[in-house]
Amino acid sequence: MLIKEFLENVCNEIKYKPIREDISEELSLHIQEQKEDYMKEGFDERNAEEKAVSNMGEAEEIGKKLNKIHRPKFDWILFIVVAVLIGFGFLITFIKVQRGDEFYLKRHIAYFVLGSVISIGIYFLDYRNFLNHPKIIYGISTFLIFITVVFGISKAEKQYFYISERICLDLVNLCTLLYIVAFVGFIKKLNKRYININIQKFNLKLRTDILNLLMLTTISILGLMYTGRIAITIILTISYIIIATVHIIENPNRKSNLIKLYATLLIFGIVLAGFCLITQNGIYSRVQRKIIAYNWENDLHGNGWMGYKINQVLNNANWFSGLEDMEIYAGLFDGGTNTALITIIAYCGTIYSAIIIGVVGIFAIKLIIDSNKINDKNGKLLITGFGSFILLQAIFNILMNFNIIPISDFYLPFISYGGSQLLTNMIMIAFILSIYRRKDILTKKGEEMKKIKINISFQ
Repeated sequence: MLIKEFLENVCNEIKYKPIREDISEELSLHIQEQKEDYMKEGFDERNAEEKAVSNMGEAEEIGKKLNKIHRPKFDWILFIVVAVLIGFGFLITFIKVQRGDEFYLKRHIAYFVLGSVISIGIYFLDYRNFLNHPKIIYGISTFLIFITVVFGISKAEKQYFYISERICLDLVNLCTLLYIVAFVGFIKKLNKRYININIQKFNLKLRTDILNLLMLTTISILGLMYTGRIAITIILTISYIIIATVHIIENPNRKSNLIKLYATLLIFGIVLAGFCLITQNGIYSRVQRKIIAYNWENDLHGNGWMGYKINQVLNNANWFSGLEDMEIYAGLFDGGTNTALITIIAYCGTIYSAIIIGVVGIFAIKLIIDSNKINDKNGKLLITGFGSFILLQAIFNILMNFNIIPISDFYLPFISYGGSQLLTNMIMIAFILSIYRRKDILTKKGEEMKKIKINISFQ
């Protein structure tokens, strides 16, 4: 049997077609090395090739073993955990129906079906294709932010893009997903471009690729901020920092690079905070209200009222039956968005909040385990970004619903009511499952990045 026939027989046993080329190339190189060794020993080319192929063993048996190793994997544990959280999201919707909001159940089901269809498509697509076009993805997201700011309608200090009187598209949630993908894509394409600035004896060496990444990051943060989504802006900013930290840890000279990263972030944060206070006075007043709301005992009839009501629910709710007197809960219901957890406690019992917190904990542990199993560093960064974004929302919302941090617009992923939130989080999970699916599959090494140095001298 010659090499071509042997490789065809091996690849016929491998069910996942995209990996066949990589495996075929690896086996071909190995056989060619053995063939050259036999030719040096005096065998003619054909006999050397046949002998090298025969040493490999049975093609079908090799193909079956490789198929078992390199077949796609499905993360059933993560899938079940997310399904449980989505189930609690439907519970919130049923509570809305009990209160006479039947339209929202149909809307929630519609978003769930749409999210499922898109997620299935994302799951089977190769996530690496998205990372190859960060400029396009970043441009789409920025354009959607622009549409929301310019053509959106302001409601509760936030911008929304309305399709009809009752249906609006919260494009901001989708934009955060796109910004995370673009951010990882930009990191993938970092190529160490330098500018050396010489002024007399003073020499300053700057990396233009890092400066470009910081500029684009700043634009995305400011864009989200101008839609009025302060909470989601905070979460995205922290997610950026976590992704950058993991990227540096995965590379050599990490201690020096981490110091540089956090020094840059400190300066960046101070400048950004100053810019926001100067250009958007509403942020300062909002921060003041949050501080007052956090000290709710001193302002029971004002900004502290909501914290007071949450405290009442927590003190009076039973473990398995919720509140006996629903008047305590009166006024707190916000459609099951920010106060989704306190809504479940009020209607169903405190035990359900313990279950939700436990499931979120399992979700966090599973993401950490999955991240460590991923060999592709870009896939690991994408899991880190999406996982951070989802978990930070969950953590902040849980703390908020237990009066530990001020009340704000932190949603409980998959549970808080909101179609665009559910859609975005489902797509993020689809990306994570898609990355996990390919964790044991061979991938070709990318081209090495070239270093470009530019010298600018000032006299």
